[in-house]
Amino acid sequence: MPGASVEAELVKELDRLYEDCSYSSQTYFEAAKSAEFWGRTLVFGPAAAAALASLLVALGLSKQWGAVGAISAAIAATASFLGSDRRATALRDTARRFTTLRHLIRLERTLAISKTSEELQSSVRALLDQYSSIAAANELASNRFFRKAQDRIRAGVLDYESDGR
Repeated sequence: MPGASVEAELVKELDRLYEDCSYSSQTYFEAAKSAEFWGRTLVFGPAAAAALASLLVALGLSKQWGAVGAISAAIAATASFLGSDRRATALRDTARRFTTLRHLIRLERTLAISKTSEELQSSVRALLDQYSSIAAANELASNRFFRKAQDRIRAGVLDYESDGR
């Protein structure tokens, strides 16, 4: 029956899209964690160096430490002003959008048995459009974060306890 094979192919497409969203969301979460770490480090490291250099000058050591403190403070202030956490926030928002889409795909996959071929095709197209929209609006994350995501997914980070029942 041709209709059944079309529906089976559409369900396979939902499965592929679900997997794409799983990997994409986890990759962006990994990238967000790294960006947050480095963003904080760019503010805290120079701020700590500025405080230490100022303390050394106050304790009577060389006044050259004052220059180190001033430069370090300028770096920390610049990083803070430029919003070193903006990148992490943007990456996290992208990951959340992929996660939301993943949940919608899971629901559509569950509801697929009660839909006609045309309804299912329409749903798959709409979900693909949403996926493309999210992907097109964001820069690609590094392969390093994809590999981390891949390891976490293989370790079961996205598995639900209720699926094992």
